[in-house]
Amino acid sequence: MLNKLCAIALLLLILFHSGRAWSAEGPKLQKLVIGYAAPVASLGIIDVIKKGGLFRKQGLDVELVFIQGSGVLTAAMVSGQVPLTFLAGAATVSSAIGGADTVLTACAINTLFWRLFSTPNIKTISDLKNKKIGVTRLGTLEDGVLRYLLKERGLNPDRELTFVPMGAAPQRVIALSRGLIDASSFIAPQDIQAQKLGMHELLDMSKLGLYNPASCFATTKTYIRSNRDTVTRVMKAFTEGIKFYRDNREFALKVTADFAKNNDPEVLNASYDSVIRFQDRAPYVNPKGIDFILKVIEDRDPRAKSFDPQSVVDSSFIQELDKSGFIDALWRK
Repeated sequence: MLNKLCAIALLLLILFHSGRAWSAEGPKLQKLVIGYAAPVASLGIIDVIKKGGLFRKQGLDVELVFIQGSGVLTAAMVSGQVPLTFLAGAATVSSAIGGADTVLTACAINTLFWRLFSTPNIKTISDLKNKKIGVTRLGTLEDGVLRYLLKERGLNPDRELTFVPMGAAPQRVIALSRGLIDASSFIAPQDIQAQKLGMHELLDMSKLGLYNPASCFATTKTYIRSNRDTVTRVMKAFTEGIKFYRDNREFALKVTADFAKNNDPEVLNASYDSVIRFQDRAPYVNPKGIDFILKVIEDRDPRAKSFDPQSVVDSSFIQELDKSGFIDALWRK
């Protein structure tokens, strides 16, 4: 009888301690890979969300993976290698036009806010005639938007301009400062760097009233069907992250310095101000941004003319968070 009581006591002791260990550690976190397309300030919020513990708050152990270029990253997502991506939305739209089941679920920025810089000797758009324009790669949205806007301003992109693939923004800043190209477009922090290097601002696109889905989450309809709860938790972390980013400037600057590989306080502060200037509190995908992308794309892909823009957007997650009062509650704090 004594042995039986001792056995029961031992069992209770084990259960007590295992229960304490469980409550101390909490439930096991779900591992999730999220890819991002560029180390720019507008995408830096993804690292702020991770390092601020907002993904963990939603039960997610997120690994961020850098895959350079929205097109390459989107291809990895379509193949199933990366289930969720954080990027500018044009590549998602392009892949959907091509038949992929890609969708945008949320965008923190819906404004076209790029800035076109040139070497100091070029003072006007017309001075770009017969000059070289640096882009990441030919055929990207950046390439298409510049052709579209410069054509509107009287230049023939096919005959009077040479578009040169020069790689990511940091490489293009260097190329521009060395005169290897005559102009290129940038967002923060590279636009601030170009300005500090004495490059001339030809065009501030944020003043044009144009829309463009940026700082966006994308995934596939296939992934959503099997992982809706996971996507919902990512969207919760994202919407809370927008508020967290605004409320924690110094923390965001420190994280962005590492994310963008730039420790210049002037560049970092200007980049941060640029991001919060254009961020929306409720990160809906603005349909005007999709319309603009389709307009730019249709010159090289006629299928864009008949493409249904609603088919590449799934706003249900943000709508649910909005209707439940989750987003309003964040901004009342």
